[in-house]
Amino acid sequence: MCGAGLTGVEAATEIAETYPALTVTLIGTGEPGAVMGERARAHLRRALDRLGVRVRTGAAVTKVLPDGVELATGEVVPAGVCLWTTGVRAPRLAADAGIEVDDRGRIVTDRTLRSVSHPEVYAVGDAAAVRMPWGPLHGTCQSGMPTAQYVADTVARRLRGKPVGPFRFGYVHQPVSLGRHDAVIQFTHPDDTPRRAYLKGRAAVLYKETVSSSPVPAYRLIKRADVSVSLSKGGRATR
Repeated sequence: MCGAGLTGVEAATEIAETYPALTVTLIGTGEPGAVMGERARAHLRRALDRLGVRVRTGAAVTKVLPDGVELATGEVVPAGVCLWTTGVRAPRLAADAGIEVDDRGRIVTDRTLRSVSHPEVYAVGDAAAVRMPWGPLHGTCQSGMPTAQYVADTVARRLRGKPVGPFRFGYVHQPVSLGRHDAVIQFTHPDDTPRRAYLKGRAAVLYKETVSSSPVPAYRLIKRADVSVSLSKGGRATR
């Protein structure tokens, strides 16, 4: 497993629990769950240990080989299967079309999620480089669904000649499955830094399943003072 972020942790624990006869090695430059608070991170690490996941930190993968992965040190870690979870990069479609993109190929947007170079183009989700006052959004469903909903309503408002406010968003949580029977939920400040509160175990599993099963609970969670995302009323846009 190349990449020790939350996606890598979820994949490693799922595979280790489902196929206990396999040896699962999680390789990353940083500590698994590094973005979480100390207590949530400790529970995550205990789950990795319980499931027998081998963790290699401070290790950068430089090459994927037919029978393993090569680290920056020159060491080769044997592997029958390599799963790459080191991050995302947008396809070259926008860049090839001449639209301004960032170093990950995402469309650079203004405060209303329009391309800064081609204002007739909107970008949402992983395709958009969206910057809030506290920093850039990262590509997860937490921000992906609200950006899409905001753009849909914004296009409708502009077609009606109505004013448009800037996109505002704040994170609520970092939900992480640790196999089918365990999970950890780190509640966060709007800038995605950890709060003191967290959930673990079966309560966290139920919470994550509830949030993942429908976007409505997620939207309700982020409807608070410093977040402006709201559910669409379903109106049709007319000129």
